[in-house]
Amino acid sequence: MLKNDYMKEVENTLKLVREEVDKNIINGDIEKAKERVNKELKALVGLDIGTVDIFSFNSIEGIISKEMQYNAEKFIAFGCLMQLEGIISDKESNENAKVKYYEKSLEGFYKAYTEDKDINSKYLDDAVEVAGELINYELSLDLDRKILKLYELANKLDKAEDTLFYMLRKTNNDGSMILEGMRFYNRLKERETDELILGNLPIEEVEDGISELERRLGLE
Repeated sequence: MLKNDYMKEVENTLKLVREEVDKNIINGDIEKAKERVNKELKALVGLDIGTVDIFSFNSIEGIISKEMQYNAEKFIAFGCLMQLEGIISDKESNENAKVKYYEKSLEGFYKAYTEDKDINSKYLDDAVEVAGELINYELSLDLDRKILKLYELANKLDKAEDTLFYMLRKTNNDGSMILEGMRFYNRLKERETDELILGNLPIEEVEDGISELERRLGLE
């Protein structure tokens, strides 16, 4: 099967799963929703929820990447299905499970877009939605970095900047983090003016951000 045809098949399946899970949740049939997600997790990703629950994302990444084919598409499917698991866990008021699944969802989306920059960008909206669900939780710095990058890819530049300054506070203005922020702003300087405006971070604010980081580095 051609790559584009495979992705279209994945997209269609994910759309149907989302509709069915939403319907199951509305009807109060949580177990049926879980079964539906697990069925497609096996079909699209080759994993069951028991494996996902036990292993870290790094281990899951290794399992998915073994076949060396359609990996980005599988990581998109994984990200979407973990998002649904997070939604289901939220309906069950299982906060620990919700956070765990949303974290793995973000990892999946991040891996997909770093593996294949040409993959359908519409799933960045899902990644942004998941990041929003995790905003009130303390995450690892590694995951914070991935959220920043996903915001940047989705052109949610104001949210990316907010994440950057959150990480600066978290690390007490660590020098390497400041330099990471400088690289972020320098990437934005290469973008079109209209794109920056759409991302709610016009060039003037980019320049202000650079000046602030230079001040924190003691360069001013």
